[in-house]
Amino acid sequence: MGLNPSDRRTPMVNGSKNPEPVKVLWFIDTQWYEKSNRSFLDLAQSSLCPKCMEKLGKKRKKTASSEVLVAIKDCCSKLPDFVTARMPIMESVFRILLANGNRPMTAEDIGRELSEHRDGDNYAGSPQMLTRLLNSDHWYGFKKESSV
Repeated sequence: MGLNPSDRRTPMVNGSKNPEPVKVLWFIDTQWYEKSNRSFLDLAQSSLCPKCMEKLGKKRKKTASSEVLVAIKDCCSKLPDFVTARMPIMESVFRILLANGNRPMTAEDIGRELSEHRDGDNYAGSPQMLTRLLNSDHWYGFKKESSV
C-alpha cells in the first residue's frame, strides 16, 4: 500500500481489525539542501530577528544550524512579525516548522498555526491546499514521512 495522503484506505496495525490511519508528517529535510547545492543555514538565518542575527554574527566560528534553530524557537518565533499574513504561504510554513524546532507536523497542525498567524485565513491553511503546496515544493526542502 502506498503512503499517498489521498489514499482513503487505512492499514491494519498489528493485525488489528480497527485500523489506524497513517499520518503524514512534514518537516524540513536539511539533507535535501546539500543534495541541491543550497544552504539550509543561509535560508534559516534569514528568519532570525535582528537581536539574534547580531548575537550569532558576533561569534568568531561558523554558526551551526542547531544554534539557529534554537535561537528561532526560543526568541525569534515569539515576535509578532515572525509569521505574518503578508508573507507567502510557503515562507510562513517554513517559519512555522523552524519555530517548532523542525519537529515533523501534520498538514492539519501546520494549517492551524498558519490560520492563527494569517488572521483566521482557513483557506490557505486547509490540509488539502497545504498538501498540494508542500508536495510541489522545490525551494524549502519540505519532505513528508509517515507514521501510524
